[in-house]
Amino acid sequence: MGVVYIFNTLIYPYQYFSFIPFAISIFLFGLGTSHMMKVIIRRFRIVRKKFASQVVSLLIISFVCSIVGTFAWMLVMIKTGFWEIDVKKYGSWWAAFQHGYYFNLFPVLLTLSGWVLIYFLFHYVKGVRREERLKIIYKLQKTELEAKALRAQMNPHFIFNCLNSIKVLMQDREIDKGVTYLTTFSKLIRTLFNNADKKEITLYDEIETCKLYLQLEAMRLNSKFSYAIHIDENIDLKSVHIPALIIQPFIENAIWHGIVPKENEGILSLSVQRKNSNIEIVVDDDGIGRKASQENKSVSNLVHQSKGVSLTQSRLELDAIIKHRAANLTIIDKQNDNGVSTGTAAVIRIREAYL
Repeated sequence: MGVVYIFNTLIYPYQYFSFIPFAISIFLFGLGTSHMMKVIIRRFRIVRKKFASQVVSLLIISFVCSIVGTFAWMLVMIKTGFWEIDVKKYGSWWAAFQHGYYFNLFPVLLTLSGWVLIYFLFHYVKGVRREERLKIIYKLQKTELEAKALRAQMNPHFIFNCLNSIKVLMQDREIDKGVTYLTTFSKLIRTLFNNADKKEITLYDEIETCKLYLQLEAMRLNSKFSYAIHIDENIDLKSVHIPALIIQPFIENAIWHGIVPKENEGILSLSVQRKNSNIEIVVDDDGIGRKASQENKSVSNLVHQSKGVSLTQSRLELDAIIKHRAANLTIIDKQNDNGVSTGTAAVIRIREAYL
């Protein structure tokens, strides 16, 4: 309506008030025509077609609706008496009608084309975003399945070792230690089963799982390593949510690929603290380091560990996009002043503003 009003006042600068009926009729006409165009676009699912097909289809719709709509609007305005055409000036009613028709067709076509362009851009951008979001969701689902498959490969080996350790304790008549081991083992298995199908859990539940795992490994390895857990008292662990079972793999790597190959006893620490606007989770060990570990391990173990770290990185990145929760993973290779490895630190940061 604004386009036609400006176009009209440029030609007839002194007809402000006489244009009011036209303005109202143009508004109603535009409302009806745009609604009809929207129905056509949805009916034929034009916004779901290929880009080139969308452009051609929308241009045709704009052109046809402008031609038909302008003709119908002028005919109604003339028949209802709101518009009188100058038959004497042009010699016939049809000639006068044609003159007015071509005069009004351009601003109508311009207006409807602009509406279609806005409608197209809105739905095109919306469609692109929807497709990107679906791709991310599918990728996240794929990553979750891969993570479950990786855990499924780890669990039987871990369970077998634990049961074997219990058997050894029983054979050595260390009944009390065996009962403690079995009780801790049963708690861990129950926790793993409870969290197996969950995409995310509270940081409290994750830390409890890690505590049970550390207790079992410390007992099984007979003081091969000591561990410490430090939690910032100002952090409410039950209010922080993270992807399920995302810390434990780094503890496992630290023990078996960092500390166990050492000749002497190792130290592992798990800390959760607030730094600036981040919750920072750190798994730190004083093992042999990643470079020496890669040289010692078999190819299969190397692939297994690398895949676990890669999956964790992917889970954090995709989770950040889906949940709008900034999170990232950093692996630090520690060294002394002489460049000798002093262990590894895995740092997971979750931005507190997104918790």
